[in-house]
Amino acid sequence: MTDGQFRDIARRTMTPRSIAVQAVGFAIGVAIVAWIVKGALEAANAPGRAGIMESVSAAWQSRPWLVAGIAITTVLSMVIDGALFWLVLLPVRRLGFMEMQWVTYAAATSNFFPVRLGLPARYAYAMLANRLSFGESTAWFAATTVVILVSLGAVVVATAVDPHPDLVWCLLVVGVLAVGGLALHRVARLAPVQRVMGRWTPMLTTQSTYWVGTLLRAGEVLLWIARMWCAGEILGLGLDFATVTVLGVASIAVMLNPLGRVGFREATTVVVANWMAGGGLDVAHADAGFTQLALLESLGEMFTTIPMGILAIPFLARWWRRRRAEA
Repeated sequence: MTDGQFRDIARRTMTPRSIAVQAVGFAIGVAIVAWIVKGALEAANAPGRAGIMESVSAAWQSRPWLVAGIAITTVLSMVIDGALFWLVLLPVRRLGFMEMQWVTYAAATSNFFPVRLGLPARYAYAMLANRLSFGESTAWFAATTVVILVSLGAVVVATAVDPHPDLVWCLLVVGVLAVGGLALHRVARLAPVQRVMGRWTPMLTTQSTYWVGTLLRAGEVLLWIARMWCAGEILGLGLDFATVTVLGVASIAVMLNPLGRVGFREATTVVVANWMAGGGLDVAHADAGFTQLALLESLGEMFTTIPMGILAIPFLARWWRRRRAEA
């Protein structure tokens, strides 16, 4: 990558305003994490309550699958993300499936930085390795975002009606996805959308891509719910399925905020868990175990994602050289 290419991608994907917003968000997030760590330490000193590490160690001795479950659900979630990017592009161009996996692992890791670099990293790889233009890359990422938002919307609606991952919940998800698919297909046929998307419109109109993509993403929500349940069980909180379902959905939704990843998801976990427990929004008197839950679930994801991102580097470098040689 030349200096000129790097500056061009950085200029297009990281505006001074977005960098400033994320920097402020990171500072706020760090303060939130400090508050949560303080609450978790206080919980560890409370009578009858173990610390996070003691709870993890005890669970590893008695129910190791709970500890492994946090890592496994995190890895599977990233696999689905990579598959989704690959699948959405498939109607117009075929890239390597594992290529998209390695890009996803690296992008997920870079989102833990003070300024989230996941999207700029995807742009850089798409434009310099896959030889897509900025407009083509934007169309691809926009189509993927649409699939993600429709899936999340379906899950949010289903959870609001029936906060249990049962048959009714699944039918509600499928029903909303059907309505969303019909609406998306009609919107994609509009002249303004056709002008913007051009030959990339099939990413929005291919039914197999839509259904497989949205169902995969809905399945990923179940993985987030499962990870939250594993963390709650390790800590002995005894959370019911309605609570972990709402927690999982809320955790995904808050990731869309423009301020960054650090702190805000953990705060959402504490607030939602306290609200589901009947404490309302008054987190000052929330069960300290909820701060442990927020910290354990987040650390479990981080300590799984970052090694996967590091592991991806040599494989991604190989794909990079291969794509550059094909140019």
